[in-house]
Amino acid sequence: MDTIKKLKMKKIAILTLAVTVSLVSCQNDNKQVKETETIKVEEKDDNEKIEKVFRRFQDLYSELLEIKGKPDFKNFGFGAGGPYNKWLLEVQEFKNNPDSDLLLKKGVLIGELEQLGLAYASSKGQETEVTIFFNKIFSNVISPELTEKVETESGNVNYEKIKSEYMLFGKWRITNSIVKLNYPYEIFNKGTEYIGVISEGEYKTEILEKKGDKYFIKENKSGEYYLIDTKMKMSLFDKDGELESMGYKAVQEWRTINYFA
Repeated sequence: MDTIKKLKMKKIAILTLAVTVSLVSCQNDNKQVKETETIKVEEKDDNEKIEKVFRRFQDLYSELLEIKGKPDFKNFGFGAGGPYNKWLLEVQEFKNNPDSDLLLKKGVLIGELEQLGLAYASSKGQETEVTIFFNKIFSNVISPELTEKVETESGNVNYEKIKSEYMLFGKWRITNSIVKLNYPYEIFNKGTEYIGVISEGEYKTEILEKKGDKYFIKENKSGEYYLIDTKMKMSLFDKDGELESMGYKAVQEWRTINYFA
C-alpha cells in the first residue's frame, strides 16, 4: 500500500510540474507575442515619421528648384523682406525640428538643402560645382529608379537631367594636336540659358553666357569662349585671342537645324 501511495504522490507531483511548466511557457509565449507586436507598432510609427519628413524635404526641394529659376531671384535671393525669404525660414525651422534627423535614414540632411539654397542665392540661380554636387545626391535619393536607368546609359545623372530639360544646340569634337586632347563637346539650350558639357568621363559642365556669336565660359579666369558662326563652325578663344595656333580645333558633328534661319 505504501508503494502504491508513493507512486500516486509521485504521479501527482509530475502532473503538477508539467502544468506549471506549461503555464510558464504560455506566459512567456504571450509575452513574446506582445513584445513582437510592440516592436512592429514602433517600427510602423518610425516608418510613417520618416516618410512624413521625407515628403516635407521633397516639397521644399521642389520649391527651391522652381524659385531659383525665377527672374527676380537674382535680385532678391533669400533676403529679408523679399518674396523668397519664407523658403529659407521654413527650411531653418524644419532643421530645428528633432524629427528632421530621421532624414538620415534616407541618406540626406536638411542642412544640405539649406546649403544648396544658399549656393543658388550666391550664384544667382546658376549651376555651380556645389549645386551640381547636391542635386546629384538628392536625385539619387528621390528617384532611385531613374538613377538606375541612367547608369545603364551615360552613367551620369546630371547629364541625363540636362538632356531631358534642355534642347541640344550643337555637338563638336574638340582636339588639341600638341597635348593630344580629343573629346566630345555638346551645348544645350533653353531660352536664354546655355550649358556646355564634355560628354564623357566626368561629364564636366560649364555655364555659357551668349553675347552675339560668342559663348563665354562663366567664371573662367582665362576668359575662354567659343565663337560659333551662322554655319555652326566653332572656334576657340581666350582673352589673348584665338587658340588654333595652340593646337585647338573643333569639328562639327551635329547642329540645330535652321537655328539661325
